[in-house]
Amino acid sequence: MSKTVLYTNTTVKPAKLYVINRQGLLGEYRLGERTIIGRKTAESDADMKLDSSIVSRRHGEIISLDGEFFYRDLMSANGTIINNKMYGREGGSLRTARKLENGDVLLISIEANNGPHQDTIIMIFSNDYDDNVQWHTQEIKDNISEICIGRTVLGEQNMRIENKMVSRNHASFFRAQFGWAIADHDSSNGVFVSGTKIKEPLYLKNNDVIKIANMFFVFLGDKIIYQNTVSQSQLLINITERSVWQKFNKHTILKDINLTISNGEMVMILGGSGAGKTTFMNAVMGYEKADAQIFHGQTDIYRDYEAMKYEIGYVPQEDLLRDNDTVYETLNDSARMKLPRQTSADKRRQRIAEVLSALGLQRERDSLVSKLSGGQRKRLSIAVEYIVNPGLFFLDEPDSGLDGVMARSLNENLRAIADTGKIVIVITHSPDRIAHLYNKVIVLAKSSQDNSGQLAFFGTINEALSFFEADSLEGVVKKINRPDEGGDGKSDFYIDKYKTIQDRRI
Repeated sequence: MSKTVLYTNTTVKPAKLYVINRQGLLGEYRLGERTIIGRKTAESDADMKLDSSIVSRRHGEIISLDGEFFYRDLMSANGTIINNKMYGREGGSLRTARKLENGDVLLISIEANNGPHQDTIIMIFSNDYDDNVQWHTQEIKDNISEICIGRTVLGEQNMRIENKMVSRNHASFFRAQFGWAIADHDSSNGVFVSGTKIKEPLYLKNNDVIKIANMFFVFLGDKIIYQNTVSQSQLLINITERSVWQKFNKHTILKDINLTISNGEMVMILGGSGAGKTTFMNAVMGYEKADAQIFHGQTDIYRDYEAMKYEIGYVPQEDLLRDNDTVYETLNDSARMKLPRQTSADKRRQRIAEVLSALGLQRERDSLVSKLSGGQRKRLSIAVEYIVNPGLFFLDEPDSGLDGVMARSLNENLRAIADTGKIVIVITHSPDRIAHLYNKVIVLAKSSQDNSGQLAFFGTINEALSFFEADSLEGVVKKINRPDEGGDGKSDFYIDKYKTIQDRRI
């Protein structure tokens, strides 16, 4: 095989090389037909110039052939370690070129008196990467004994990874007797260290690379640098319990509700009588705090409530509008109270005009509130909250008392708000006429064992109909209502059924 053939590439898969040292990420390099790796000098002709004394001037090269990538060491002084195996100091021919697989780890390192040399270079080959990721650093402080990794883990020291291939509680780094180790928590897709899937907890060495799904974590002794998807400001809800005390007796209203809602999603809340729909909404907003962790993106709503409350819009069942004010006066007063103090009069008027247009209230601009129809009054209540452009919008039965046409029109306005990237959550008792506008449905059911509201389903409308074997959303509610309420009394059955499905997904 000639060199010409080896370096000729027909269909090259996208591939990258992440380069890391003790300080963190040095760079991301897209690989072409031939990439020479060498030490940074004035005369260097390397494509990747690495500022390290242990890298030879022409250390190695990555070449592509028919969409596959191969590495060979160019008789370097210190060689290249690939997945813990020394390779290449003896030189290499084309026959000994090492094929690279996704997640392969290439090290340039020498042993110093106290372990790996400070100039150790870590290179990670990837042809299965997400462009929408960033590198982060987690310092390992003396007061940290465990760092959990998962899709729903919370806490400042933990790593919440927004990736569907990552289990809810996937793995953890933990401090053990002889140093730091990593354990897989029976995840669906496993944990790989230096290309090998671990079957039991494993002690980590400096410069170890861990792969979870298509994300990489690099253990550097005093810190971990890792990839994570750029936050899409999801709403993560993890309610352990919401209880009240009455005459020295504890009454649990809600418990065990875990779900995640993404930006741009419009979600309805359904539930049987007394299932805790309004209590759930209040707990998520932080109006009535539960034993819970509620995050919007990386922001803890409970801890940072004073700042977050301006990101939350809430429209209750009963409006608080003054009948003798006009629509414009109502919105102007709301804008004065809720928009930042430095907002100019022109900016305020512009925002009012935008909200009037978004909610279809332009023609009622100068009408008295007392003269509005029921549908227009509901729109104005929404506009009062929407004036600050909140990221989270909660509405408790906004279509109550409206006919089908008005209810559909109102929900179309809410759909348009969600389509701007907001999260819109709505309690409704007339779901079927507007179901096509919603991305997801939360179904709460009242357990007969302790009368607590629990999660009976979360997913798309079609998934809900299939899950409950119903032909309508009202039919779903009928399944979980008590017999004395005209229902089938199957709340416990569906709570347990949904828990079983969730347990399989962990």
